[in-house]
Amino acid sequence: MFRNKTNTHVKKKNYTSFFLSFLFILTFILILFNKTDYFLINKIKGVGLDYATPITRFISSPIQIINNITIRVNSIKNLESENFKLKEEVVRLKKWQTLAIKSSRENRVFKRLLNSTSHNIDIIKTASVINQSNNLYSKLVTINAGVNFKIKNNLAVINEKGLVGKTVFSSKNNSRVLMINDPSSSIPVKTLSDGSFSILKGTNQGKFLRSAFIKDSVMPKIGDLLVTSGNAKIFPRDILVAKVIEVKEDHYFALSYVDFNNLNYVQVVKSK
Repeated sequence: MFRNKTNTHVKKKNYTSFFLSFLFILTFILILFNKTDYFLINKIKGVGLDYATPITRFISSPIQIINNITIRVNSIKNLESENFKLKEEVVRLKKWQTLAIKSSRENRVFKRLLNSTSHNIDIIKTASVINQSNNLYSKLVTINAGVNFKIKNNLAVINEKGLVGKTVFSSKNNSRVLMINDPSSSIPVKTLSDGSFSILKGTNQGKFLRSAFIKDSVMPKIGDLLVTSGNAKIFPRDILVAKVIEVKEDHYFALSYVDFNNLNYVQVVKSK
């Protein structure tokens, strides 16, 4: 009886020792697996990161390139827009510069016209030359002033350099001017040196003026200045006409001070 109890007690003790040993081993195994799992997971993460990073870069590279191209294209578009605006601004500035130069030139011409105006004349109108006919048979210009400014036929026309011609036709808004270098023109003049009188006419080429009549055959000298005599009652007296450049036996040639190929502004005048 006593032996049976002792055996039973020994078995319980053995079971308890085995159970504790088993728990200890199980705990150790679990702890080992836990540590192993931690290191394994970290290893897998590291390997995945090493392989995933180049792949991600490769996949994202075209997208990044497209984004950079888009940014570049937008930048170029902005530059083109700014360049277009700058070009427009340059065009506007050039127009303003042209207008300023033109206004300055007009002011200088008007000032010279004002300074060249004699006290013996009245200014009817300062006008612009809008058309010019300069051929072998006629030397005419058209100005932008007509009957609306009381302009009629046979009025003298001058610029800052001297006598240009006379009006031969007037409409409401425009007038036609026969220049003194036209073959059909006739200008009574006198020399400033001795006051001798003569009549000048134009030539077919229109470059020189030629004497058509010389009073008392008194020939001028080369270099003499010729001004209007006022005898024809069309051209006011003492308006500069030309300079004598060549003297022949019975006639002479003179060169007008007016540049007929560069007429911009003129004044229509009459005697006081």
